[in-house]
Amino acid sequence: MGAVLDLDQLHKVLEDFSEATGLATVAVDTRGVPVTPACAFTDFCRMMRSDPMRDKLCHGCDAHGGLQSMIEGSPQAYRCHSGLVDFSVPVTDGDKYVGAILCGQVRVPEAEQPDFLTSRTSWRGEDQLDELYEQVPTSSLKKIAAAAKTLLGLSMSIDGVRTHRVATRQATVVKPQLPVLALVPYRRPPEPEQDAAPVPPAPEGFAAVRAAMDAEDLAGAFAEASQLLDGAFAAPGDVREHVAALEDVVLAVTADCAPRLVPHLTQVVNRQRERRTLSVNRYQTQLYLERLLGMLLDEIVRSRPHRRRDLRDLLNDIARHPNRALSLTEAAAATHWSPGHLSKLFKSVTGYTFVSYVTAWRIQRARLMLASTQMPVQKIATELDFNQVNYFSRVFRAHTGMSPSEYRRQFSARDGRPTGVSLPAHHHALLRA
Repeated sequence: MGAVLDLDQLHKVLEDFSEATGLATVAVDTRGVPVTPACAFTDFCRMMRSDPMRDKLCHGCDAHGGLQSMIEGSPQAYRCHSGLVDFSVPVTDGDKYVGAILCGQVRVPEAEQPDFLTSRTSWRGEDQLDELYEQVPTSSLKKIAAAAKTLLGLSMSIDGVRTHRVATRQATVVKPQLPVLALVPYRRPPEPEQDAAPVPPAPEGFAAVRAAMDAEDLAGAFAEASQLLDGAFAAPGDVREHVAALEDVVLAVTADCAPRLVPHLTQVVNRQRERRTLSVNRYQTQLYLERLLGMLLDEIVRSRPHRRRDLRDLLNDIARHPNRALSLTEAAAATHWSPGHLSKLFKSVTGYTFVSYVTAWRIQRARLMLASTQMPVQKIATELDFNQVNYFSRVFRAHTGMSPSEYRRQFSARDGRPTGVSLPAHHHALLRA
């Protein structure tokens, strides 16, 4: 049996590392909740986290940063929602991801900064935050990379901590489980008996879809399904086999987090496989996988009877119905908030205005329809709730830099893969308003 991780020992190691490097360092569990003292944060971060809504955003950045480092198999640098740069080192128990060690909370020259992990939040203009932000130390990605290498080696030497490193994402081995556990204490699972059958690795995409569904993040699950479908349609061989592999991902996630739904979802998948032909359509397959994931989310929500409806539900409804021009007034009525309150809350969480967010989803769906179907532009405009095709064309050009017809000519020859499509970024685990 492995030794139990001593929290005081971990704190002392991270404290010494922070003192040596000048970088703030903290350990978090799978939810992004710190398990080391708050003194590990900069004054700016402590003030940001004193606000309940921003604290949820901070937890989300920490949780997704740790999970991303687990998926990629190496320390990952990223910008948090407030604009600071962190990097994460995953902590595992066997094959289970149980948390991460995060380091950074620094400013990096704009030319060097990596992409935001989540959308930028609006905090500029608040005098005290502006003042504290200017006191945050600056660094470079080169120094951060060196610190990440040092911390990775240091964390591997801490008794009871197991860091997970692999060469590529394809080689990542994750059992079909991402438990929400504290980093401490935990014990190494007993070694399997010699005659026990080896546990097969989870299919590619399992971890990301599983994490998204656990967070009730339908948009994240849809985005992962879209990326996997892009790969499936681009891969050589029978596309039906590649799509079947994606169905297996959904079924594996269902078995892990909503087992009661497995028999019904298996029947749906089997019926679809029986009538699937070689002429598999990228757009229709996307709709089909989204329907499966929607059914899975419904079952997960039903299994959580004490949860209250919140902003996640509104964002999930928008993801389910990207063809609908939902208005702020309609959304406010559905959430029982005033339009003004909803507008401010929506912008602070997603980084988008409500109208621009809904429009971005409609345009994203238009790209897929143009690249994957022969549907006339006018009919696509109607399907996506644009009253006039001319207005649809203007909005589409504003988002893509080209007309719908030009976009179709450029991308329809690429197996229906509209490259460059980006979904609005948000993390539903942060949206309990």
